[in-house]
Order: sequence, then C-alpha cells, then structure tokens
Amino acid sequence: MNQKVNSFDVFETAIVRIWAKPTDLFWELGNQLKQEGLIHVSPEAWQKMRVDAENNARRASAKGEVTLEQIYKQFLSCFNWSTNQLKQIMEKEIALELKSLRPVPKIQQKIQSLQKQNSRIIYMSDMYLPKNVIQDFLVKNNVWAKDSKLYISSEIEASKATGELFPYCLKQELIKASDLVHIGDNLNSDVKQAKKQGIKVEPFTQTHLNRYEQLIADEQRLPLRFRSLLAGISRLTRLQSQQTNSNKQVIWETTASVIAPVLFGFVHCCLQEAQKKGIKRLYFVARDGQILHKIAEVICRNWNYDIDCRYLYGSRQAWNAPALQEIGETELTWIFNNTTFLSIDAVCERVNIKPTQIQEVLNRYSFGTANWNLNLDSEERERLKQVFVEQEVVDVILAAATTYREKAIGYFRQEQLDDGLPYAIVDVGWTGSSLRSFSKVLQSAGFYPQSGTRGFFFALEKRVKASTLDQLLAYFYDAEAPVGNRADTCQYRCLLELFVSADHGGTKEYDWNGDRYFPVLRYQKNEIAINWGLYVLHDAAVEFANQFTSNLTPQECSIDLFLKATDILIEEFVNNPSIQEAKTFGSFLIAEDQGEKTLYELAPAYTLIDCIKLITRGRHPHGNIWLPASLARTNPILRTFLNSKAVSMTHNIRVLGSRLRRNILSKQVSGTV
Repeated sequence: MNQKVNSFDVFETAIVRIWAKPTDLFWELGNQLKQEGLIHVSPEAWQKMRVDAENNARRASAKGEVTLEQIYKQFLSCFNWSTNQLKQIMEKEIALELKSLRPVPKIQQKIQSLQKQNSRIIYMSDMYLPKNVIQDFLVKNNVWAKDSKLYISSEIEASKATGELFPYCLKQELIKASDLVHIGDNLNSDVKQAKKQGIKVEPFTQTHLNRYEQLIADEQRLPLRFRSLLAGISRLTRLQSQQTNSNKQVIWETTASVIAPVLFGFVHCCLQEAQKKGIKRLYFVARDGQILHKIAEVICRNWNYDIDCRYLYGSRQAWNAPALQEIGETELTWIFNNTTFLSIDAVCERVNIKPTQIQEVLNRYSFGTANWNLNLDSEERERLKQVFVEQEVVDVILAAATTYREKAIGYFRQEQLDDGLPYAIVDVGWTGSSLRSFSKVLQSAGFYPQSGTRGFFFALEKRVKASTLDQLLAYFYDAEAPVGNRADTCQYRCLLELFVSADHGGTKEYDWNGDRYFPVLRYQKNEIAINWGLYVLHDAAVEFANQFTSNLTPQECSIDLFLKATDILIEEFVNNPSIQEAKTFGSFLIAEDQGEKTLYELAPAYTLIDCIKLITRGRHPHGNIWLPASLARTNPILRTFLNSKAVSMTHNIRVLGSRLRRNILSKQVSGTV
C-alpha cells in the first residue's frame, strides 16, 4: 500500500513576503539599483520593466517556464551591463527576496507535525528562483522536512498553473493521485488544477490580503514602499495568530489589520512630537494608556527613541474630585454628565462622598434612601443639581477634595512629576477636562510646569484648560481644524476606547500604605474584558509594533502617512464591519459612567421593541451605540426599518408633529385669552 504524500506550495503558503504584492519587491530593487547608479530610470519604471522582462521571457520559452537568468537576459538590449553587472543585479534580487521572506507559522507547525508522524512531504513551486536558494531558506526557517524533495517549475519546465507539474511529481514519487494531498493558496494552480488530476486539496488562503490590507496596498496616495510594507506587515502579524477560538481569532485579525496600525501611528506621533519639543518623559494615563505604553516601549527600544515612557494611574474621578476648589457651572457639568444611567449614589461617587453624608439635604429635596440607587429622570436630575449647590453639601465635597488632593499630590511627586524634567501626558481624548483637573492639582501643589502642562490626544472634540499655558495636541481629529469624515468616525468614541481597554479597573483615588502611594482601583482585574479577549488584542498590537519597527525606519513613517492610512482603515471598520466583527466587537460591554454602574453591549442587535422606540421616540438602547455594527447584527427584516432614510424620515415626522402640537396649544391659549 502506497504511503500518503503531503505536498506544499512554497510561496504564499509555506512562506510569505513582507511585501503586499510580489512585484512590489521589484520596486525596492529598482530603488536600490538607482541609488547605486546601475540604472537611470525610476523605481516605478524598473518595476514595470522587470514584470515585462519576465512576460517576454515566458513567451520566448517553449514551455512558458523560465529561470531568473533567462529573465535578466531580456535587459541586455536595454542596459549596457557587463556579464559581472548582470550577475550582480540578479544576486541583488535574490538577496532582496531572501530578506523579505518569512515562514507561515500554521504551515510550519503542520509540516513539523507531519514530520513527527513520519509522513512523506514534498514541495512544489511555480518559480524562477534557483532551487538551492529556496531550499536553503526553507531549511534555515524550519519549514523543510528531512528527506523531502522540492520540485521547481523553471527546472522541470512544467508548472502547477498548467497542471503539468502534478503528474510529473506523481511519477517521481511513484504514487497515484489519490495518495497525494496538496496544500496551497492559488485557486487555479493549487486547487483547480490539482483537483483535475484527482488529487485531494486543502486550500490555504490565509496568506491572501484581507480587505483592509488590500485597501492599503491599492492606495495610490501612499508611497509604494510604505503602503506595501504596511499591508504586508499587517498580514504577517495576522498570520502569527495561535488562536483556536473563533471570536478571539477575529480579535487578533482585526487588531493586526486595523487597531494596531491606528494605535501605532498615534504613539509614533507622540514620540516624534516629544522629540521635536524636547520632551524627555511621556506619561501614558490609565486606562487608555496601557496598550499605548506597551507599543511605545517597543518603538523606543527598536527605533532608539531616548524618551522615558511611563504608565501613570489616573482617571476622571481620581483627578477631577481632588481638583475641586469650588462648585460652579464648570464643575456641575462633569458632576452631572448626562449618562443613560445616573443615580444619586453615582453622582456622589464622582465627588468621593457618600449619600449618607448629605442625607438631610437629600431628604429636604424628597430624595429618600430607597431612591439612591435608581436611575433619575430629567426632572430629578435637575432637582439633584440644586442639592449640590447647597452650601452644606459644597462644604462636604470640598473637605473630601482636600483629603484626596493631598494623596494625589503625594502620588504625583512619587512619579517624579515634580523633578523638572520636561514631560507630556498621553491620553485618547476627548475634551482635555481630565488634563485640566490634573493641572489644577499641580498648581495647588506648587509644581505646575512654567511652560504649562502638555497633552497628546488621539482626538479632541473641544479644549478645556486650567491655564492658557496648557498645550493640547490632537492627532487624528481636532474640532478646531476638522478633516474629512473624522468627526463622523469619532462619534463612536466608545468603540475607539475599546481599542485601548486595560486589564484592570479604573483608578478611584490614591492612598498611602506607609511605604509608598498606590492607586486604589475599582477592581484589580477587568475580568469581563479579559474573558472577551483583551490580551489577544494587546498581544497582536505588540506583535505588529515589533514587526513594523523591524522592517521600516522612523524616517519612512511620517505622521501624515499614518493619518492617511488611519482614515482608510478606521472608516472601513467603523462603517462596514463584517458580521463576525460586528458580533465580536459589538458584544463588548461598555459603561458610560465612570462608576461603571450599568454595562451595555457596544452594538446590540435591535429587537422589535428597540425599533419601535427608535422610530416613534428617536431612542436607541443607549447613547453610545455603534450603529453600523448593530445593524449588521440585527434581523434583516427589522434592519429595513433602521436604514438612515427611514430613521431620518421618522425624525422629521416627529419634529413636524411636535410643531403642530405647539401651534394647536398656542391657538387654544390665544382663544382662551
């Protein structure tokens, strides 16, 4: 009985290039040749000439298969190269190929597993490169099975593309078609042609560019080298996944293709700007800063940025409450931030007091103890505001603020915010209100920087400052200088905050243990996010950062290029999530309130009742819905009622109805008078 044989395609199956498209390597070769004075045409022109040379050589070949040497002989009529120069240039292409190749982990593991089972393995490739070059690479990268054979179309003059290489291999291996299992990516060469021969096929298409990578690779506004390597490294990162759970696989792949490039661009911008401005230390603020800090450490290590990157525990509650020195309209705005769920207990927690401390005043305003944990309606919220401007309540709040301020100042000193080294704060956004409170605490402590506090933000919808000296830099979106559709993207701020979720709870306050100050966290482990797959997201983002910084230099990665790539990637993901992406990311639980009293799915599937509420009252299940993902998750029949035209039309009807009621009431009042 014949032993089963497993055959593997080589390029785009067992190994993959860091370039998005194979021909992009020719552009890189042309760039090198021009710099060395070996050609006097542009890299783009050389790329086309190299493709044409291969096509011409194939047409001139009886079997359509050619070697690298035959391809380069086509250039002899174009360039006045000596024999040595021709050889030198071919060697350069081979060296560039080898430098760009990477093993594909899943295939590498499959080959190693088959080896342990003593299975027979062979390799097939439609390729012009010399056989020894390909085999040496496979051996060095543990993708080669001992005692295997490599069949190369240019050597045999038979290809998979025509179907002729398969019977040749069957004959050489002394097996029938039914004894061969072929694994490959090309739907014609590896699948269709093999099946025609009666060979069992296991298609492997993970190496194909996904839709995000394809968008980047095809984006002509980006330089070819940048777009090709960005797409290629996203693919390479995606292929490193070891996930077996389908949801976590979606998280890894989406991070590799979208989230990691978006966050990397922001962090690199922070480091570049810090270097330009002479900033020596960056504080990445919890919790958004956790993954940003991890990425920053990779960039600094691999690109040699001499910037001290630290993780600083902080939050709105940890900074806003200690900064309180009065209760005015500014303070009431954040104390009564109008979240979907807002209770007396939640409002008190924002200013670090308990309802029992102001119970008498609450009773005077008809807020009994039974109602402290219930969601307040609009009238109750306005009434509660009156409670918080009562002097005795203000006194309680400010007394608490003094205590918490002293501990916050102690923590800040401990983290060397007072050592005079130029620093900046890094956060996602959105108004700078936390930075304002941070600055106020520094002012009260006496170590507010002479040049003001500086903050780097992903997006800013507005700027609020403690001082005109404070400087707030926005990376992706700035309401004061809006660009393109970025405002529409940033309306889904909770989705963007999902990208930077941390594995611990929010910082409530700071405390002293007799030895040092420490953050008091709402909970030590963010179990909900961790179970969802948070560490998968973090690992993929760090893997991308390592891959990217190993293959490009900071000089090749301007802020403008990353912003253009971010526009493409984030717009596609936000507005057109796949059903798998919508389910996985849409199921992430978010909290609108800093106290995290109530959790909501980021993009819930709409029920019939939800649809009725939206159409009749204009109400979504909560105020931070990622609508495109919710639509993707919703029953197709219900979805027809949720398209933008239908929602807009019902909104207009409600507005007209409201106006009509007001006019009728106005006439009735006039008639009575």
